[in-house]
Amino acid sequence: MKLSESDLLACLPVLTDEEKHQRTLAGLADVDAGRTIPDEEMKAWARSLLNQAKSTK
Repeated sequence: MKLSESDLLACLPVLTDEEKHQRTLAGLADVDAGRTIPDEEMKAWARSLLNQAKSTK
């Protein structure tokens, strides 16, 4: 099953502004430290999680 990016985003939890801020800072620190992965690899991983969840229902 191929899900669109908007479908993937709709599955994310709702975060408070403070949580968003903290996660943004943590993400920027990861980028500064070189801890990144390719965008397509991340999307494939997210899709696999959703497909697993749907197959266990």
